[in-house]
Amino acid sequence: MRNVWHRPLGSRLILLLSVVLLCLFIVVPWQRPCQVRNDPSQPLICGRTFAWEGSDVGLYAMALVAIILFWELLPVFIPKLSMRGWPTAIVTAALAALLVLCTLIKLIKDNEFQTGWAWISLGVAIAILVIACLRVRHRWIHRGEPEKPAPKAEAPPPPPPQAEAPPAGGSSA
Repeated sequence: MRNVWHRPLGSRLILLLSVVLLCLFIVVPWQRPCQVRNDPSQPLICGRTFAWEGSDVGLYAMALVAIILFWELLPVFIPKLSMRGWPTAIVTAALAALLVLCTLIKLIKDNEFQTGWAWISLGVAIAILVIACLRVRHRWIHRGEPEKPAPKAEAPPPPPPQAEAPPAGGSSA
């Protein structure tokens, strides 16, 4: 089995940000609604709502993050699988675009009492999309190019011929 950190930089960033986003979806509250009281002397009763609660789009976003993680980790578990071509980068970018769309819909549908974590999650999803699109662009530019051969070590050029020294001795006059 290959090491996860032998993956290209874009893949490592997508993996790291996907794990962060999954934690943001699962652990931190997206909404903090409080019950309104008529008497200001009574304490507020507040609750927390997470990304998977409310509309189902949060569950879809979590499923897309899990799919992106699986897709990016696939070459680690199957070493013969190559993920360096542009079609595989397009799949990652399409999944990331769906992830941003689901996160944005979740923000729009459940827009009352949102915390900053919801907006941070959208920012992380957009970062995943940008990295995936940069990877598609890089793979698209380099598609079909043959690998550059290693430069051959050439023999050093022969030294220039030495000029003969004038004969030593007397002077001619």
